[in-house]
Amino acid sequence: MIIKSMAGEFDISIEGFEVEGRHLVMVGRMGVWDARTYITGTELFMVLGKLLKPSVLLGLITLPFRRVTVEPKPQAEESND
Repeated sequence: MIIKSMAGEFDISIEGFEVEGRHLVMVGRMGVWDARTYITGTELFMVLGKLLKPSVLLGLITLPFRRVTVEPKPQAEESND
């Protein structure tokens, strides 16, 4: 995954989830740094609520059927020796 911001683009990878006290902790890496994101129950429900919007649900449902636009590779020129 990539995070795009005014500070630039950062690769982010999620390695797993843990529970610490009253927080859900997303463990991963952002760029070259280890990262731990602490999420409260309220924040989790807010995120889930935003994911349940019809436009987002439609996008998630149709995602496997969308074609990724890939630039065709140039073909090697044939030599006529």
